[in-house]
Amino acid sequence: MSGNDATLRTYDTTIQSYVDGTSHAVEGASRDWLERALDGLAPAARIFELGSAFGRDAAYVAARGFSVECSDAVEGFVARLREQGFAARLFNALHDPLPGPYDLILANAVMLHFTAAEFALVAAKLRRALAPGGRFAFSLKRGDGEEWSDAKLGAPRFFHYWQPEDLPATLNTAGFAAWDIAAAHTGRKHADWLYVIAQAG
Repeated sequence: MSGNDATLRTYDTTIQSYVDGTSHAVEGASRDWLERALDGLAPAARIFELGSAFGRDAAYVAARGFSVECSDAVEGFVARLREQGFAARLFNALHDPLPGPYDLILANAVMLHFTAAEFALVAAKLRRALAPGGRFAFSLKRGDGEEWSDAKLGAPRFFHYWQPEDLPATLNTAGFAAWDIAAAHTGRKHADWLYVIAQAG
């Protein structure tokens, strides 16, 4: 079983714990990042969310008047999203195709579960799924190295940590033309995050 498979298995077996232990409010740096990602988009913009979980961010985007296509690699989350009325599909970013084109792809606290090599593969795939000038907005935990952690869910999840200076080379190789990286100190247990918006040429 790969590291990502093991992480997904943890989510699959701890869905309610994740829902109960995760804030249901979009606020602070996360809200500011979402607002920047949505800024200037046409009302009919095509938006895809990677790793929608229980739909918190999708609900925020929908409340702003946009339609969002949700996805998750865990069947239980996809079922919950559909029960809430979201258009949602099972999607594994490492293995499944994503044809697009999308004007915005969102991935909040998703890309941090990939190794650096997996991150590069997924970033390139998502870049190809963007329309010209489209945006890829994602968040990462700031730090160094990588680890397996049982924190929050009591079962192992893989995390790769990033510093702002680590990202430009990877984003450039993936085909992005420009990016904005905002560092934020949050109220979460892991307080330091990076909120990124990368733009296709």
